[in-house]
Amino acid sequence: MAANNIAAWDGTSWSPLGSGMSGIDPYVQALTVYNNKLIAVGYFTKAGGVATNGIAAWDGTSWSLLGSGTNGYVHALNIYNNRLIAGGFFTTAGGVAANNIAAWDGTSWSPLGLGMSGSGVYALTVYNNRLIAGGGFDVVGGKVSAYLAEWTKSYCCVGIRGNVDGDVDDKVNISDVIFLANYAFSGGAVPPCFEEDDVNGNGSVNVSDVIYLANYAFSGGPAPVTCP
Repeated sequence: MAANNIAAWDGTSWSPLGSGMSGIDPYVQALTVYNNKLIAVGYFTKAGGVATNGIAAWDGTSWSLLGSGTNGYVHALNIYNNRLIAGGFFTTAGGVAANNIAAWDGTSWSPLGLGMSGSGVYALTVYNNRLIAGGGFDVVGGKVSAYLAEWTKSYCCVGIRGNVDGDVDDKVNISDVIFLANYAFSGGAVPPCFEEDDVNGNGSVNVSDVIYLANYAFSGGPAPVTCP
């Protein structure tokens, strides 16, 4: 029976999953289950005839997209903190800046800090409740870390972003704007949680976040995006 790059075994026989994956020399790199759906990633441009950027979900009947996917290729998958973690070679996920690693919460993609640079992510696992990534990278979250790293900031951001100084009341106020501005412009203390600092959710912390936070705190501008 024809099966394009992916098939299911029911204990007796093999069967295709829809029309499978297609593209130029397509293949499936990794599989996992998330939210009762089979997630497949690899080198393909279509799944079940649906255009997809190398990642797709099978619900038992048909294939569907996970947002707009990534702009590159995903090599590894795992589940961490109730989110689907994808690692590979890409710079955006769901249109959001994400350096080779990103998280899908069932609705949208978000970066994991500054991600990895130097090369991509080849493997992901969870050990002692920590997400471990392996690959060809040499910088992680802006720090030198060759080939192996762990994610340790899963719970530092709660609610909306913007509690830059880490106050226990988790409220956004002038002290947060000052803290972030001092860090961005004057080399001040590093904020304790990247996700709180990236108030506009674009995957980096810079002057645009200071302006965004100040506009929210002083001028009734849009609220910071929610934590990942």
